[in-house]
Amino acid sequence: MNMMRRTIRTTIVLLLTVLVLGSGIDSAIAAVSGKISGLVEDQVTGDPLVGATVSISGTNLKTKTDIDGEYFFLNVPVGAYTVVVSHVGFDTLIKKNVRVLVDLTTPLDFELLQVAVNISEPSIVTAERPLIQPDLTATRVTFTSERLQTLPNIITVDRVLSNYPGVVEGRDRNIHVRGGRSGQLNYLYDGFSIQDPFISDAGIRIIPAALEELSLTSGGFGAEYGDAQSGIVSAITRQGTDRYTGSFTTYESATHQYDVNRADWGGLKRLGGRSAAFDLSGPIPGMDPKRYTFFTAGQYLRANNHLPHNWSLNYTGTAKLAMQPTSRLKILGHVSIDQANGDLYYHRDGNGASFNFNLDGLPSFERKAHLIGLTGHYYMSDAAIVSLAVNRFNTWTKTAPQNLFDLHWSEWPGYSEDSAGNYNGTIQENNYLNGRDPSNLSEVVGFLGGDRYDPTYGYRETTYNGVYGSITWQANKNNQIKAGFDVRLYDVTRDFRQFYNVRPYAETYETNPTYASAYIQDKLEYKEFVINLGLRYDYRHTDVEFRAADLSEDIVESEAKTSWAPRLGVSFPIGESSAMHFNYGVYYQMPEYFYLYFNLEGETNSGLPLLGNPNLKPEKTTSYEIGLDQLIGDNLRLDVTAFYKDVADLVTSTWAYNSGTTPVTRFVNNDYGSITGFDLGLELLPSNGHLTGQLAYTFMQAKGSGSDPLDPYYNGLTSSPDSVLPVTEYNLDFDQRHTVNLILDYRVPQDWSTKLFGVKVPGGWGLTAVGAIGSGLPYTKTDQSGQRLGERNEGRLPAVYSLDMRFNKDFFVAANTKLTWFLEVDNVFNRRNVINVYSRSGLPDDDLSNITVGISANQQEAEELDRLYDHDPLNFSAPRTVRSGLQLSF
Repeated sequence: MNMMRRTIRTTIVLLLTVLVLGSGIDSAIAAVSGKISGLVEDQVTGDPLVGATVSISGTNLKTKTDIDGEYFFLNVPVGAYTVVVSHVGFDTLIKKNVRVLVDLTTPLDFELLQVAVNISEPSIVTAERPLIQPDLTATRVTFTSERLQTLPNIITVDRVLSNYPGVVEGRDRNIHVRGGRSGQLNYLYDGFSIQDPFISDAGIRIIPAALEELSLTSGGFGAEYGDAQSGIVSAITRQGTDRYTGSFTTYESATHQYDVNRADWGGLKRLGGRSAAFDLSGPIPGMDPKRYTFFTAGQYLRANNHLPHNWSLNYTGTAKLAMQPTSRLKILGHVSIDQANGDLYYHRDGNGASFNFNLDGLPSFERKAHLIGLTGHYYMSDAAIVSLAVNRFNTWTKTAPQNLFDLHWSEWPGYSEDSAGNYNGTIQENNYLNGRDPSNLSEVVGFLGGDRYDPTYGYRETTYNGVYGSITWQANKNNQIKAGFDVRLYDVTRDFRQFYNVRPYAETYETNPTYASAYIQDKLEYKEFVINLGLRYDYRHTDVEFRAADLSEDIVESEAKTSWAPRLGVSFPIGESSAMHFNYGVYYQMPEYFYLYFNLEGETNSGLPLLGNPNLKPEKTTSYEIGLDQLIGDNLRLDVTAFYKDVADLVTSTWAYNSGTTPVTRFVNNDYGSITGFDLGLELLPSNGHLTGQLAYTFMQAKGSGSDPLDPYYNGLTSSPDSVLPVTEYNLDFDQRHTVNLILDYRVPQDWSTKLFGVKVPGGWGLTAVGAIGSGLPYTKTDQSGQRLGERNEGRLPAVYSLDMRFNKDFFVAANTKLTWFLEVDNVFNRRNVINVYSRSGLPDDDLSNITVGISANQQEAEELDRLYDHDPLNFSAPRTVRSGLQLSF
C-alpha cells in the first residue's frame, strides 16, 4: 500500500516538473520581490507627464507612464537599484540607492525640469527611503545587507533574530517570538521552506553575510504564508548585477573555555575557532550582462565553543542564477548545500548521568542538507505575471556515541537478538548508569568514567519535493490580486535506539506525509488607506497506520486535517509623517513530527509508556495587532504597537489508559494560552550626521496551561501533581515581561577627518554596539523530593543583560577595492547571565542534593565532587568571545 502511494506521489512530482520546465514559467512558494510605483510630473507646473520612460539600470525592466503620469514595476527582486526617468524636452533624472523590500511597495516619484535641448549630463540624486512605509500593515523588522555587514555576532540567522524586538531566548536556549513556543516560526530561504519538521526549525544553515535581506514578520502575515504561528523568517540571497563584485573574509576567534575539573572558566584563549568565506557575483561570461547573472557564496566555519567536547565544522555554499531568455520570461535557479559534524556536550542528563570526567563518552553528530529550486516568472503583460516553481529539500541528522559513530546500532559490540528478533544483548551492562561501583565516590555522585558512554543512536531524515504556482495581477493602479497554491510531498525516516536497560527503547519508521495549500489575497492601495485581505486553505495528511491509543489492539489510519485561515491588514497613512495599522489573522501550524509519529508501534512494556498521535490537529493562533508609526522631527521615528494572541489546540501529553498497572500517556491537543503586550520603539534615521540607532522596549505577558508538550509526562515520571492539567493559566516558561534592545551605529566616510588631542583621526571606520536587557524568566520552585512549592512558575530568574560590539576600519587600496579590518567582541563585560536554575534551590550551581553526605570518610573530596556535579555551565550564558579578521571586497 505504501509502495503504491510512493509511486503515485513520485509520478505526480515528475509530471509536474516536466510541465513546469516545459512551459518555462516557474516561481517560488513565497515572495522574494517587491514593487516600485510612483508619479512623474513637471517640476514647474506639477502636471503629470504622459509617456515618460522609466527604467531600472542593470536590468531589462522598462515601462512608460500612463495618462495620469503614473507607473509601476511588479516582481522586482529585493535589493538596491538605480532608476532612470527620461522624457522628450525634459531633463533626464537618475535616482540611486532605491531600496526594494519583500512584499512592499517602494514609492518613487520624479519631478522633471523642462529644458530647451537635451542636457548631456543627467541629474543624479540619491533616493530617500520612505520614512513611513504606507503599505506596512503588520510589525516587521528588516535588516538589509548594509545593516547585516555592520552587526557583530552574525554567525547564525537565529543570532541575528535575537536582536529583534519581541524575540526571547528561553531557558531551553530556543527562540520564542511574542510569547509563542519554540518552533512556531517558518523559515523561508529564497522563498522555499527549509523547515526540518521533526524539530520545527531551519534544516539547513544560512550564511547571514550572503543575504540581501533578512526579515521577521511577527505581527501578522498575508495569506501567501502559512504553517507558522509566531512569525515568518524570510532570508533572501543577493542577486548578481551587470558588473562583477565579490569579497573574501577570514577571521579567528578566542574565548574563555570551561574547565570541568575546576568548574570555572579560564582566561581568554584561542581554541581554533576560525572562518573563511567568499562571495562573487556578476554577469555570466559570454552572455548578455543584463539578462544572465549569477551570485555564489561559501563559508568554512570551525566553531570551537567555550564548552568542552562542543565544536562543529561547517561547510556551506549557495548559488543563484538569474536568466531572462526572452523579454517576458525570467528564470531563477537556487542551489544550497550544508555539511556539518562535531561533538556535543551536556553537563548531566535527565537521569543524572554526567560524562565530565569521561568526555569521550558523550555523543557526536553529523548533518547534511541541500536545497535545489527552479523558479520562473512569465510576464503576460506589464500588469500580470504567472509563476510556477519546483524544488527539492533534504536534511538529515545523525547522533551517536563518539567511539561508535561510524557503526549502525545493530553493529555495536554487545548487540544481539534472539530467534524472535528481540534484543538480548549486553550493551547496557556496566554501561551508562548500570553496574556502578558503590565504592567509587565519583560514580556514586553520577560521574561516569572508564569505558562507559551514552548508548543512544539517533537518525532522522526529511525530504520533500515541492511544486508551487501563483498569478499576480495588477487589476488597476489601486488593486493587486494574487492567488497561488503549494504542494509538498514528504518522505520521512526515523531510526532511534536507546540501550539504557534490558528493554531498549526503539523507534524505526518511514512515512510519507502530504502538505498542500491554496490562497487568494487582494492588496488595495489608495492614498487614504491600504488593505491586505486574504484567505488561505491548508491540507495536511500524516498518511500512516498506527495502533489505537486505547485498550484495543486495533490498527487505525490517520485522518487528513484541513483548515481555513482569514487574514486582514489595514494601514491608514496620515500625511507623510504618520501611519496607523491594524492586523487580524488566524494561523495554523502542524505539530512537530516527534509528537505525531513517536512510538507508532504502541510499545507499552517499558518505563512510563508514551504514544505519539498522528491524528493531532494543527495548532491554532488568532492574532490581533494595532500600531502607530510617527515621525518626531526630521530623523526620529516612534513606533507604538499593541498585540494580543489567543492560542488553542497546543500539543500536550496526558493519561490515555492503563496497561495493567502502568499508566500510558499520549499526545493530545489540550493546551492553550494567551499573550498580551506592546512594543515601543525609537529609531534614529540616517541624516547628515554619522549616528543611527534603534531602541526598542517590549512588555509582554505570556500565560497558558502548558509551556512544553512533555511537561506533564516528565512530571508523571516523578509522580508530581503537576502532571494534572492546570485549571487556570499560569506564566509560561518564556514569559519575559520586559525586554530592551539597543543598536547604535556610528559610521564616518573615507573623506572625513578630525583631531583628537591634537592627533589627526582618519575616516573610513565604523563602530556598532548591540545591547539587550531582559527581566528574569519564570521557573517552578520545588522541594527536595521534587514536589511543587507555591504556584507554577512562581519563581523568577535574575535579569540578564549583554553588550556586543564591532569596530571596522576600511583601507581603499584601489578603485572600487577596499580592505577592511574588523574586531568583534561578544559579551563585552564577560557577564555570566543566569539562564537556568535548579528548581529546589533557585541557584544555577547548587541543587542542594548533597549526594555524598555520610557516604565518604573524605568529606572534603565528597563536597568537591558535589560542587563539580552541581555546577552546570549550561545554566550560564556564553562568556566573552573575540573575533578579529580581514575582508577584501571589490
